[in-house]
Amino acid sequence: MMDDVVQVLHVERDLEFARRTAEQLEQVNSQLQVTTVLGSGSAFQALSNDEYDCIVSEYRLPNGTGLELFDQIQRNYPNLPFILFTEHGSESIAGDAVTAGISDYLQKSEADDDYELLADSISNAVTANETVIEATRERRRFEQVLKTVPSCVVQLNRDGQFVFANDRAETVLGLRQAELEERAYNDPEWDIKDLDGNPIPDNELPFARVLYDGEQVRDRHTIRWPDGKKRVLAVNGAPVMNEGSVESVVCSLTDITDRHRRERRLEKLHEATHELYDAETKQEVAQITSDTADAILDFELNGVHFYDEQAGGLKPVAVSDRTQRVTDELVTFDHGIAWETFQSGKIRQYDDIHTADNIYNPETEFRSGLYFPLGEHGILLANSTQRGDFDDTDVSLGQLLAENAKSALDRVERERRLALLQERTSALMQTTTTAKTVDLTVDAAAEILGTSLSGFIQEDEREEVLRPLSTTDALAAEFSTYDGFVYDTDGDPISSFLWDVYNSGTPEYVGDASEHPALPSDTPARSALLYPLESYGLLVFAAKAPDAFDRTDKRFGWILASTLETALERVDRERLLRDQTQKLTRQNQQLEEFAQTVTHDLRNPLQVLRGTLDGVRKTTDANHLDRGYRALDRMETLIDDVLMLAQEGQLIDDTEMVSLASLADDCWDVLETADAELMINDDMEFEADSGRVRQLLENLFANAVTHAGTDVTVTVGTLTNGFFVSDDGSGIDPVERNQIFTDGYTSTRSGTGFGLSIVKQIADAHDWDATIAESPSGGAQIEFTGLDVASTQTDN
Repeated sequence: MMDDVVQVLHVERDLEFARRTAEQLEQVNSQLQVTTVLGSGSAFQALSNDEYDCIVSEYRLPNGTGLELFDQIQRNYPNLPFILFTEHGSESIAGDAVTAGISDYLQKSEADDDYELLADSISNAVTANETVIEATRERRRFEQVLKTVPSCVVQLNRDGQFVFANDRAETVLGLRQAELEERAYNDPEWDIKDLDGNPIPDNELPFARVLYDGEQVRDRHTIRWPDGKKRVLAVNGAPVMNEGSVESVVCSLTDITDRHRRERRLEKLHEATHELYDAETKQEVAQITSDTADAILDFELNGVHFYDEQAGGLKPVAVSDRTQRVTDELVTFDHGIAWETFQSGKIRQYDDIHTADNIYNPETEFRSGLYFPLGEHGILLANSTQRGDFDDTDVSLGQLLAENAKSALDRVERERRLALLQERTSALMQTTTTAKTVDLTVDAAAEILGTSLSGFIQEDEREEVLRPLSTTDALAAEFSTYDGFVYDTDGDPISSFLWDVYNSGTPEYVGDASEHPALPSDTPARSALLYPLESYGLLVFAAKAPDAFDRTDKRFGWILASTLETALERVDRERLLRDQTQKLTRQNQQLEEFAQTVTHDLRNPLQVLRGTLDGVRKTTDANHLDRGYRALDRMETLIDDVLMLAQEGQLIDDTEMVSLASLADDCWDVLETADAELMINDDMEFEADSGRVRQLLENLFANAVTHAGTDVTVTVGTLTNGFFVSDDGSGIDPVERNQIFTDGYTSTRSGTGFGLSIVKQIADAHDWDATIAESPSGGAQIEFTGLDVASTQTDN
């Protein structure tokens, strides 16, 4: 309901009717204030003098019709409500009134409620007009705000028609504002597609999604400009609401064609990075880098050059197809922009390389140039025949590609060196001499660390000098004036420095010898890695350039030094073992030869003597010859024991699981034991040479019968990790226990002294411990421990 007075201008042909109408309207609605005039002329005069909120007019006027008056008023007051209130109505007039756009059409009658209807019509028309005016104002304010937005902003009605566009629309959409009014968002001429090139259905367009869902939408799609160019737009759409429904849609449109192209190039660049990190060789890395620069970065004229020491410059290893076509000869750069880029390690960009001070080929047709360093490996270069053809995006993406290529090259080189290091360290474990071991290490340094200055200087303890044992030719040439590095605190500074490092036992890294406090400024090598090997010498890797070794070099150098030290220790151990083995072999050979000689030399006379005694015995009293036969038996026993002693000292070759009780029973059965008795307490199984163990038990049993008496009781039993053989004889004097295993020791005149010595030899051959103890009955007990026991069981 209106709160203020409503000024109504009533245009009539009948003054009396006009006055009556005014009175009735003001009575029905006190807010209505009616002014009455006759004819259209008076109406315009009134409008020029005062402001009115609504016009009520008769159709037939003195000088025209109400519709004619409405048409004239609309020209000057387009938003002023106009109601046709006539007694001369007809369907034709009503139709014309509606078509003309008047606010309402009422026909006069004699009914009392005519004025109430007219009053309501006036109120509704004024209220509606105020709403329209306010909406218009809001729209104009809205449009003024949108005009100030720096990005392209458009407003679309519910049909998708452009009803507003700010000044930026032409630069984003390619059409002027007037031309946009003839287009809709879903016009086929836009050729709207998603970023993968697929057409977007009308109901999935950002405009339609905002219209139907009433929510903000962010999206990206492409359009085609009138000139045929494809552009990529970022769309941010939002609804304009009116009484709960979407009245229109406002979209902020941003041309992101360049950004999208950059993002796509960056995505593909990341994909190419995976290929770089899968590459296994430097050549493969170079080719992937060149192909990526061509296909993704649009560097059609590009090449990858690696530093080649033999060629003395940057040698081409991979170039684009176009470079191959347009270049007569691929050159190796040893000066110029490319070489300066490699040496400085800094990116260089030229809008015209002909302006550079040090151009390699002044006659070249190339103009623009980009040069990216690849660390110690080389460079990536890109050229163009156009001036200023590379922008900041090209530089940043090219730099990213170069950095990824460098990382891949570093990895390939590191893996190559690591594989080579593993191969060389494995080879060091197979060497047999110190010289070969050191030579292999020095040679490996050139391949792994990339230095031709390497060597090993060995300590000579007698003369206190470090002498070169193995060096590369280059290192030997640099230090040709040195036969050795003498230990002298007041002597040559280089010698003193080397001895200090060696004695410290700590690796030393020299970044720049000219700045080192302990070295002269004219030291032939500028940087060095030194690794002291205790009791062996000093391993040295050097270079003529300062700071030539990085953290990886130091790590690889330490691994080489540690492996060399281990290898030298192994060579020393193996040499000592070989010497000991050879010495033992010679001793065994000598012992066996001695035994063979003794037995051979003794057996022949013994055979002669026995034959002689046999002949004499036939003709002489046999009692006088018994002593001679006993001596012969004694000599034969001595010969057998000597042979056994020589053989039992040999190493055990074949072993098997044996039973202590079974072997003891078997050995007892084959001996002459008179009235002696064998007691087996329990049994055990252990791994041994069964034949040797039989000899051990037989000697122990025979020794017990011989020394403890023919009625002795011999007991065999088990220990925690071994077994024992004991008797109930008089035992062994503790003073003599340390002697009974000695060759030739015996307590009887008839003994050879080899029985228990043979027992000890058999135990040693099995790596057992043999000891003497006293048995529970006071006799002797021989114990053997350190056996590989499988099981033990009580037998009795």
